[in-house]
Amino acid sequence: IVPFIIALYKSLTDYYAYNDNVQFVWFQNYIRILKDNSFFKSLGNVVLMTLIYSVIMVIISFAFAHVIKKLSPKLASMTKIICYVPYLLSGIILSIIFLFIFSNNGLINALRVENGMDRIVFNQDGIWPYLIIILPLLWGGFGYNSLVMLAGLLNIPQDYYEAASMDGATAWQKLIHITIPNMKNYFVLIIINLITGGLQMFELPLMMTGGGPLEKTLTPVLFIFYQKQNPSLRECEIMAGSILIMIPIALINILVFKVIKSEKSMD
Repeated sequence: IVPFIIALYKSLTDYYAYNDNVQFVWFQNYIRILKDNSFFKSLGNVVLMTLIYSVIMVIISFAFAHVIKKLSPKLASMTKIICYVPYLLSGIILSIIFLFIFSNNGLINALRVENGMDRIVFNQDGIWPYLIIILPLLWGGFGYNSLVMLAGLLNIPQDYYEAASMDGATAWQKLIHITIPNMKNYFVLIIINLITGGLQMFELPLMMTGGGPLEKTLTPVLFIFYQKQNPSLRECEIMAGSILIMIPIALINILVFKVIKSEKSMD
């Protein structure tokens, strides 16, 4: 709380290093950031990428958790370890791995040239700039989210399914009326983590596309990073931009909590 209050105070002043005569300018720093079209563009970009990434991640991790649940104990343990390893890698390392695949001289382009096809400029062409950011995110977070989903599935009493089977319930009816309602708290946890992490994307856009082409993959954190290198902007304006980034993250998380109410499951 204390660092946030300090940052909020400085964002309302004309603060900069070695300035002994700090004065309140109120919302002038915020207005300057909001007048920058790149800031709004970065917000739109990150919301779009986070939405796509989150929906895909929830679906595939939920499906894969069912697969792990049906494996034998030894095979399930091995699978859990293997799929969790990418989660331990930093965003920079993920970027390097996928640059080896998607760069101009990467694996895919090498195979295309070998077969007489033109190279793909992955950080410029079509939807590829979005995909080469989303794919590493999916690969890196897939194992962790699958294990969270698996924990939720294993926590559902088998008596529920046995009783439903005796009543003639289909697999689809069990999924809709038993599995998903009892997984509600796990969905909340994963969705909040995905949204919060997605809206703070930095390393992957920086390494894979640099925010291009034409700022299509520029994110708010990357915007602040570039602005920090702009000598015409003072620290108080950078702090104002950082707080503006925090606001939509907080609002979206509050909305998720409201829509998906997290309650203790009742027998």
